[in-house]
Amino acid sequence: MTEKKSSRILTFDLLRGYFLVAIILDHLAFYPNGLDWWSGRGGLYVSAAEGFFLISGIVLGIVRGAKLVDKPFSLTVKMLLQRSLQLYVTAVILMLLFTFIGWLFLDNPGLKPGIRPPTEGLLDIIWGGLTFEYIYGWADYLRLYAIFILFTPIAMWLLRRGLWYIVLAISVFVWAQFDTLRGDSLELAQVYSWQLIFFTGITIGFYWKSIASWWQKRSNALRRVTVASVVTVAAITMVGNFLLAYGDELFGLTTDLTVAINNALVPYFVKEALPWPRLLLFAVWFGASFWLFNRFEKQIIGQLGWLLLPFGANSLYVYTLHAVLVFFVHLLIFNATASILINFTLSVAGVMLIWIAVRSRFLMKIIPR
Repeated sequence: MTEKKSSRILTFDLLRGYFLVAIILDHLAFYPNGLDWWSGRGGLYVSAAEGFFLISGIVLGIVRGAKLVDKPFSLTVKMLLQRSLQLYVTAVILMLLFTFIGWLFLDNPGLKPGIRPPTEGLLDIIWGGLTFEYIYGWADYLRLYAIFILFTPIAMWLLRRGLWYIVLAISVFVWAQFDTLRGDSLELAQVYSWQLIFFTGITIGFYWKSIASWWQKRSNALRRVTVASVVTVAAITMVGNFLLAYGDELFGLTTDLTVAINNALVPYFVKEALPWPRLLLFAVWFGASFWLFNRFEKQIIGQLGWLLLPFGANSLYVYTLHAVLVFFVHLLIFNATASILINFTLSVAGVMLIWIAVRSRFLMKIIPR
């Protein structure tokens, strides 16, 4: 009997796994730990979260879009709404659990800021959680997934009719209204900006085979020049970003000029708002990352596949578990130590605990994958 070959695109799983490890390291925040290069400590002009969202959108566009295009649309809608509800319930439950547990540790310096006090009223807090007017904990991006997937059937309906430009036009329009819609909370308004990455990913995923075919039909010379240009620009800007952000601490290279440049650039790369310079830089960095992981896929699988593939294939499960881990670790260990060795050990231990949970399928029937 011939073994059925998986249709998963391993490059996406590897990349998403890499981004998840970066998110875990950043949220644990035991720096310096010798792994600073993996994620840039979350302090660069682009974070791993953007890549995580884009790949999630691409995979959804492939799995619930292109692969079901010949199936009844009602099946797609049913699957998407079930997924949205599942993530909504998970997000609300985690928020309430983090809040109730956090009330027991209000004097703990490691408690994540932003918790509403018990005096505010239980019903108000629950209602705030149900309406996503109150978010707390380390799994707040689940609410974004729940909201985005709730609207995904509309995008899929348009994509099935070849109206991809309408999907992108609506998404760009909503993104452009961020300052108008944001209100008093950048974090709550993130739903308006980050949907652009997600729905762009869905569109790419829906047309993935066509895009890949179009790219392969370009001349070898054009592809080499394009890849070389993107990778070169990504390398230069990434190194420059590292120097501006951590030049003094890591290399002793910070000057008054580099500090002034960094301070001038930061407003153009606000994470919650996703202004166009951040989106442009993200596109370059992601493009280079995809090429790198695709070009050296076999070598990466050989060295890190044991970690990145199960993380990438069970991304929301890993993300949810990391939220619980980080919350309790911070209650026990308030700050990073001065020792790189200790920080490295704590960081690796956190990642490995989640890896063990994935391998043992701990609560995998309950926690969304």
